[in-house]
Amino acid sequence: MKWTILFAACCVLLSETVQCISVRHYLEEEEASSPKLVKFSFNKHQGRTFTASEELSKRDKDVTFDLKNEQNFYSIKLSVGTPGQEVVVLLDTGSSDLWIPGSDNPYCKESSSFSISNQGKENGAEGPFQTLPGGVTATNMSGGSTASATLDCKEFGTFNREDSKTFHSNDTEFSVSYGDTSYAIGTWGYDSININDVNLTNVSIGVANKTNSSVGIMGIGLSNLENTYTGVENVKNRNTHKYLNFPMLLKEQGFIEKNVYSLFLNRREAFEGSILFGAVDHSKYSGQLYTVPMLNLYQQQGLKDPLQLQVTLQGVGIEANNMTNTTSTTPVPALLDSGTTLVYLPDKMLAMLAEQLNAHWDRGIGYYVTDCSRVDNTNLYFNFGGFNIVSNMSTYVVSRSNENSCVLGLQPGGPEAAILGDMFMQHAYIVFDLDDFEISMAQANYAGGKNQLEAVTQQVPSAMKAPGYSHTFSGSQGITGGGNIFYATSYSSSSGSSTSTRTWSGRNAAVDLAPAPMLAFFAHFIYSFLI
Repeated sequence: MKWTILFAACCVLLSETVQCISVRHYLEEEEASSPKLVKFSFNKHQGRTFTASEELSKRDKDVTFDLKNEQNFYSIKLSVGTPGQEVVVLLDTGSSDLWIPGSDNPYCKESSSFSISNQGKENGAEGPFQTLPGGVTATNMSGGSTASATLDCKEFGTFNREDSKTFHSNDTEFSVSYGDTSYAIGTWGYDSININDVNLTNVSIGVANKTNSSVGIMGIGLSNLENTYTGVENVKNRNTHKYLNFPMLLKEQGFIEKNVYSLFLNRREAFEGSILFGAVDHSKYSGQLYTVPMLNLYQQQGLKDPLQLQVTLQGVGIEANNMTNTTSTTPVPALLDSGTTLVYLPDKMLAMLAEQLNAHWDRGIGYYVTDCSRVDNTNLYFNFGGFNIVSNMSTYVVSRSNENSCVLGLQPGGPEAAILGDMFMQHAYIVFDLDDFEISMAQANYAGGKNQLEAVTQQVPSAMKAPGYSHTFSGSQGITGGGNIFYATSYSSSSGSSTSTRTWSGRNAAVDLAPAPMLAFFAHFIYSFLI
């Protein structure tokens, strides 16, 4: 859903919750030399957008499923410029830029009513291209060029750069586009922003003077995803560069010691979760915190550092009636994306898992369906090389019918890759180390009690390398069954490893779900690194 996710899923998907952030700022300064940290806590709310929710009833034969077309949002209110202008943006782990709607957007109108653009497939299931996260889009955008002033821009705020004494334009174009024709065009500049007690100066901001989205984005991803580095115009003009985005500025301006943040989504029915910059909260996980490396799938094409927050998924399995059953131990790249709601698995891997769950693909609704009793008595395991993240299958249910049939939030994602969205991430405590390109994970602890905050200065405290740390995805291979993720595995041999000599093809779920114009751009992007 974000242009910068060239190979990732759009983040507007079906879910049980819409999540909005209320910010709290913590600075731990017991002594002058004490490390610092910043914590954002967010509240959860339900709805299709910030302003509305809608249910879609889908009938298949004699069974009716009520599918809530809801999305996951992490909204945060910024005060931008001098004097401050309040603008709501979406905190996004899957992109890297901050952009906000400008006050001169032609899609804005004075009244508070608006139209929500069609989302998803015609049958109501999730489509590969969705609207921007959290907002609504202007109408008449499918192939049309006429601007329709249908957005209520007052609700989330806009930015008038002429009213800010501290805004400075870079006189360079900012442009993002999406597969569903959503887009934003404007100008790069820099200004100060305030989030409660966090005051940052010289923040790079894209001010969109034309966008058919009602809300902007604050990306906190890797620098390779920055618009100035992978933007279409920048690459075409061979004028690419990186800058300090929000988490990097937190470090640069002394709020945190290291470019690290941890994510705790909490259980689905909880009212709040947290994102902690520069630290970990030991009360939010149980067991050992294990570290695995981020994958750089395009190193051979010239990328020095990872592009996305991807790790190696080493296997999947289930436990039911005190019996375990491994689905597959074929290693695949998996994107950890808090902006995606569902879980996408390689087609064949998901088909094998569905068979174990006695689930069938329902073409009428575009989901796997199984008996709810099967779901409630089954645990689903994801293995990352020596450790598992586990949860009851009931947490992956999108809808239940009166006939005891359950719709599963597990979708086919192409032949070779996985996308682990919120339905998975709510069960894990995840620490993203953007300096060392590592990710640490442990089982989430929903009843940890009082916070146990510890700043990160070098390595992630209490984390240790996973047994399969070096046993990473190294090339495409066919998905096969077998293996065992429930017992300790020795990774000293090549057993179960990706030994194929084929290079990564780049053909995966993330590519299939990326905006179409970005796929054409990828050739230019790679070319710029090879010449």
